[in-house]
Amino acid sequence: MAKPKSSRYQRRWTLRLFEWGVLACVLLILTGVFLRKVRHLQCEAERLTVQATIDNLRTAVLLASVFHKENERACLNARPGGNPAALLTAETGLTLEGYRGAADDVDPAAVAPGAWYFDRATKTLIYRVRCAEGFQSPLSGPARLRLCLRRAHPSTTNAMPLVVEPCESYAWGDSD
Repeated sequence: MAKPKSSRYQRRWTLRLFEWGVLACVLLILTGVFLRKVRHLQCEAERLTVQATIDNLRTAVLLASVFHKENERACLNARPGGNPAALLTAETGLTLEGYRGAADDVDPAAVAPGAWYFDRATKTLIYRVRCAEGFQSPLSGPARLRLCLRRAHPSTTNAMPLVVEPCESYAWGDSD
């Protein structure tokens, strides 16, 4: 026959259960904080990657503006409304990561987040934002930014120099 458990044993058992419960709560809180920080860092990495890509596009446009190459493809895109992604490829041989090409009248909701595409109808290079936290734009629908290839000084009549700049203002930073 089993001996009944003492009240001291039951108190120790209750205290152990309480300790394990507290430990589980602390671990859940720490995991939540960690995951929130990881998400923030992913958004920041995307923002910095997009900014670096825009800087690369600006460099390619500057190269096309300064060095008039005989490259027919570069000449076609080295004009206001041209495709900066095609200029990047023609000038440097590099392609945008996630570039889907040129298309007409694309539905932004149908484009995967993190993808670039050139909309021939609006003559803009568009990036569909993956992490929309902290991203603000006047565009309705999915979070995206649009880049236009324009003359640096609208008063100039020649095709050069060109600049890549946002078609609309946008803000992308901390939402906290």
